[in-house]
Amino acid sequence: MIGIVIFVAAVGLYVALVAATDIRMHRIPNYLTVPAAVLGLAYHTLAPTGWGLLASLAGLAVGFSLLFIPWLLGGSGMGDVKLLAALGAWLGWKCLLAAFAVSTIFAAVAALAILTHNSLAGGKPNQGKRGPTIRQLTAGPSSRRQRRILPFAVPVAMSTWSILIWLVARGGW
Repeated sequence: MIGIVIFVAAVGLYVALVAATDIRMHRIPNYLTVPAAVLGLAYHTLAPTGWGLLASLAGLAVGFSLLFIPWLLGGSGMGDVKLLAALGAWLGWKCLLAAFAVSTIFAAVAALAILTHNSLAGGKPNQGKRGPTIRQLTAGPSSRRQRRILPFAVPVAMSTWSILIWLVARGGW
């Protein structure tokens, strides 16, 4: 029982810290993701309630691969990639895929809410502003990151808390 409490507390607090950091800094630093991944691997290898090293490694690999191609294309930040990898080390690949699916739904709903609010508040979405310049369209991920409205770590945290609640309510691993 104590292992489950440690697991839920560690993962729940981790995603809260990452979401707060992403909101504040608009980035997820390595000092948050790398130790979390190592601790997830260690927990599942050493704890009696752990799922084993292979399950944790599989989660890490799946987490990394989910956003790696979008990162290459400039659609996501590398911090998001490493966040999902670290989270995969804790959740395993099955729970990570569920958390990722739910987080994309949360992100889509939030994006629609923001777009709707901006549209209703300002009349027209661009309201007399020119569209993006060629330089803005071809700019690398670092310049696009500054224009993000909703850091992806927020819906990831919300979905992870949902998965943790589901795991605890289900009564086991």
